[in-house]
Order: sequence, then structure tokens, then C-alpha cells
Amino acid sequence: MSGDGLKKGDEQFPEPAHLDDAARAAQKRRNLWLGLALLGFVFLVGLTTFVRLSGSEDNQANFYYNMNQTGQEEAPALPPGMSPDQAAPPANLSTEPVGPDATADEEETPEQ
Repeated sequence: MSGDGLKKGDEQFPEPAHLDDAARAAQKRRNLWLGLALLGFVFLVGLTTFVRLSGSEDNQANFYYNMNQTGQEEAPALPPGMSPDQAAPPANLSTEPVGPDATADEEETPEQ
């Protein structure tokens, strides 16, 4: 090993196999079939996912944005045993968005 010019701990990669024309053609055929099988598998997974998502309850309940919706939907039914007062939002809940200016005043109070 000392005669090949390598330092201790270095490794030498083996020479790649030199294939004849028949072996190279067989390798290309195998690669082609492997690629087609992989493409078929990806297509099958995509198709299965699409079919399962299109039949889900979320899709039928218009979980995603629907341009045909007018926005005038009825409220869902309350669970058994829940009164409308319990389902109402809390009184201190504001419908106005809170901007960064409202919280900045509270955070900038100097400590003494």
C-alpha cells in the first residue's frame, strides 16, 4: 500500500466495471422498466389521493372556498345539551382586529 501514493487512512475507489454492448443494453432496459414502474406508482398514489379527497366529507361540506356560495349559510345545529347562551361568544370578545399599535403601548411601559 505504501507504493500507491496514498496516505494512511485514505481509500482508493475501485475501478468501475466496463460493460460490453449487450450488458449496457440490458442495463438500459432494466432502467427503463424501473423508471416506468416508479412513474406508475407515483401516478397510482396521486390518483388514489385525489379519489379519496374528492369523496371526503370535508369536500362535500364545502371545506374549501366555493365561488357559488353566497355567504348566507345557516348556523350548524348545537350539540345535545348545549344552550344558545353557552354557544354565544364571550362578551369581552371584540370583532375589531387588534393592530400592532394597540399592543405596542402596553409593551413599551418603562419599568422602574
